[in-house]
Amino acid sequence: MLVSKLLDKIDEAGIVLSYFPEEDRLNAKPTAALTPELVDHIREHRTEIIRIMQDEEMRKTGIIQTEYQVFGLAREYFGLDENEGAA
Repeated sequence: MLVSKLLDKIDEAGIVLSYFPEEDRLNAKPTAALTPELVDHIREHRTEIIRIMQDEEMRKTGIIQTEYQVFGLAREYFGLDENEGAA
């Protein structure tokens, strides 16, 4: 499942995801809305979901939290494709 579709399903189910970086913990509430399938998909895409959440937080607050965000900003500024320069 694509992460964008997964996030849509999570939103449609009324689930709110929270990430606590100091504990490296991803929470989903209400837990009653979580199906075993959603839990499996969240686990499968955990790293990408966290990256998306951190990027969104950076856009809201202006605070850069990861190297990934620095490179993302550079790609946006210089108009570079992620695959550019890859051999």
